[in-house]
Amino acid sequence: MRSRESMMDRTAARGLGLMSLGIGMTELAAPDKVQNWMGLPRGTGTGVIRILGMRELMHGIDLLLHRQARTGVRSRVAGDLLDSVALGVAATRTRDMKAFGLIAGLVMGIGLADMLFAKRLNRKASA
Repeated sequence: MRSRESMMDRTAARGLGLMSLGIGMTELAAPDKVQNWMGLPRGTGTGVIRILGMRELMHGIDLLLHRQARTGVRSRVAGDLLDSVALGVAATRTRDMKAFGLIAGLVMGIGLADMLFAKRLNRKASA
């Protein structure tokens, strides 16, 4: 069965994959910086940030290596739900609500883009 994903869809998936690699590498290499950007006390959550970074790297690799993006994008949406839970916990610990709000807004924006793209791919697959 031939894929219904367009070149535009593949390009968008590739962009999401590259973004995932960047986010994942940042979370793995500099979890202290990430927690500082979020206004979290030093040493709180670096392990969780690294785990989320590894998950993000895996999403990126998946999107870049597979020809069809649908499954990879769906797994990103599931990851976005996990990010939302982690952000909810972090919100109770932040010392800088403005900085935290900026980071949370960016994460939620990416999550919304993932959901809309997943919906688009699902519609195409069922057409």
